[in-house]
Amino acid sequence: MHDPAAVRLVEITLWFWIGQAVGAFARLGIADAFGDQHRTVDDLAARTDCEPQGLLRLLRSLTGVGVIREVSPGLFALGELGQHLRTDHPQSMRDLAVLQSEPWMWRVFEQLPHAVSTGATPIKNVLGTDYYWNWLHQQPEERRVFDAGMVSVAKALQIPTALSYDYRDVHRIVDVGGGLGQVLTAILTANPHIGGTLFDQPSTVADAQRALADAGLADRCSVEGGDMFQAVPDGSDTYLLSFVLMDWDDEHAVQLLSNVAAVLPAHGRVLVLDCLADHDTDTGPSGHPFHMGRTVDLFQMCMGSARVRTRAEFEDLYARAGLRLQALHLPQAPVTLMQLAPA
Repeated sequence: MHDPAAVRLVEITLWFWIGQAVGAFARLGIADAFGDQHRTVDDLAARTDCEPQGLLRLLRSLTGVGVIREVSPGLFALGELGQHLRTDHPQSMRDLAVLQSEPWMWRVFEQLPHAVSTGATPIKNVLGTDYYWNWLHQQPEERRVFDAGMVSVAKALQIPTALSYDYRDVHRIVDVGGGLGQVLTAILTANPHIGGTLFDQPSTVADAQRALADAGLADRCSVEGGDMFQAVPDGSDTYLLSFVLMDWDDEHAVQLLSNVAAVLPAHGRVLVLDCLADHDTDTGPSGHPFHMGRTVDLFQMCMGSARVRTRAEFEDLYARAGLRLQALHLPQAPVTLMQLAPA
């Protein structure tokens, strides 16, 4: 008789192989080669320039996790998860799969035991920097892959939470540290009465401006570059911080929040999209056991970022910056929205 717990641990420890298999599947463009058709291995191999036997073994490894279906011997189709690895899927996770299989990402996580036992930052030993953003700024291709992966994360996690909020009384949003503007784009598209400003580093805003223009929002959304730890744009009733605070230690987080509080009108609000380390949900939206906040916290530890905080830790930051937690939206979701007001 097999021991279920032992078998489950075998499965868990082998998931990193599956993660690499999904990354290879995405990187090689196999999902796009399928399209909506059932295809043989030889057909797929010709379309993707892969060796047929190697491709067959990759496909079979992914049949048990919902990426691939073997319709009949030697004939395959995309499963539900595989559809999300197509570049033309509206909720495509292809770029995230590529990012998570990047060699530099795996090299950093190899140092996890050292980080846990010593408190040292793994990324320092691997990439020679204390913080992964410093390295990415000097690596254009890796930065492109990272940004694309974060767009996938936004589609799956941040945007659904952001769109659950009632924006009827909002007139203008400043998205602080908004990256390519994917969350702000979703909010403005769903709420045509709102204007916006995307604020990020000067090196980022040119790409963001193009993305906003492509979304048809150039006339409703301005773009500004600057240092959020010095000041943020004024003249707005709402400020958005989406997956920003988790990247910074308490000192930087309080400085940023204080800068927002300094320009926030008395009737204004701050919307913080972030993970909570202490929500008690054991099952994510996919129906499988997964605690997003605590898992992301490992990434933060390895990459030299701050950490995923508890509600009490967030409230302490807010109080130090002259703000207060006014409401908590979707507290059990992978990403929570916290509404802040002046203290």
